[in-house]
Amino acid sequence: MLAEQRKLEDQYVALVAEQPQLRNLPNKNKLYENQKAVHTTAEQLRLGTQALVRNLKASPGVSENMAKVAVQRQALQQLLHHCTAQLLASQTCPVLAEYVEGVEKHDLETQATIERERITSAAVKQLKAEIKDEKSKHEEQMRRAGQALAELNGQQKAVALGGSSKARYREAQVGAANECARRLESNGLSELQDQIAVLQQQLDIDQQVQEAGSAYSQKVQAWLREENLEWGSRIDADVAAKEKDTEAVKQERQRDLIKLKDMKEKHEKETSLKAERDSMAKDAADREAADQILRERQAAAALRIQAVWRGYLARHGGKGKGKGKGKMAKKPSKKKK
Repeated sequence: MLAEQRKLEDQYVALVAEQPQLRNLPNKNKLYENQKAVHTTAEQLRLGTQALVRNLKASPGVSENMAKVAVQRQALQQLLHHCTAQLLASQTCPVLAEYVEGVEKHDLETQATIERERITSAAVKQLKAEIKDEKSKHEEQMRRAGQALAELNGQQKAVALGGSSKARYREAQVGAANECARRLESNGLSELQDQIAVLQQQLDIDQQVQEAGSAYSQKVQAWLREENLEWGSRIDADVAAKEKDTEAVKQERQRDLIKLKDMKEKHEKETSLKAERDSMAKDAADREAADQILRERQAAAALRIQAVWRGYLARHGGKGKGKGKGKMAKKPSKKKK
């Protein structure tokens, strides 16, 4: 479960680190896909964190680590504050990159420590097996020495009549041999105990390193959970704001379309009215020109008729059928020169 959680955390950090570059691209599809992937990874992290919390609640040693978790949480809050400030300032987060590099380096060191611990454990097991073999050999030697001592005691009893000096010599010889064997065995056991103490110290150091790595992993998980919550809330707020802006733009566009339609209808109406007025003015001008031509023709015709009539009167001396009376009769006719 921890391995899957760490993998999701690395994936989340990588997706968040790609966002500043994707924001500068003209095509925002990749940014939207990245945001969807961030949301999906955050949901998976949330579910994994809930499962991990259930496991931690079931563990009896959780209450002892609360103070350490509080200190780690404060450190992670400071790191998150610096990361947010850098993102707002320059759209980049070198602190997060350094932190990720530190996590990777710490993971490598933890794996190396686990490998050393495994090797040390194997060496301790092998040493314990050797000590067990030595102990069994020592017991076998002691048993044989006891048998030999019993045989010597029997022989001593058998040759007691042979002389007390010879018996004491043999007893001293057997005791010296036994004492030598015990000294050799005690020296070997002390060396083995020293080696066991050294290996135990190494195991304690590796255990401390492993506990530190576990605490660091918990700190990373807590920081990632908090960052996930914050970025999730920011993303939701940004999406809501963008949707609100989009809706406002759509409403403004609808109003503009309505205004444009009204303006088009008004323009078409004014154009038709102008064309009608132009047509009426043209018809009036044509009628006026026709009337002017007619009047000119009528004036010319009148002048011609008057000229013909005057010529007629001049040719006939003012006489004709039905000579009239009045002013026209009294006027003398003009003679043609």
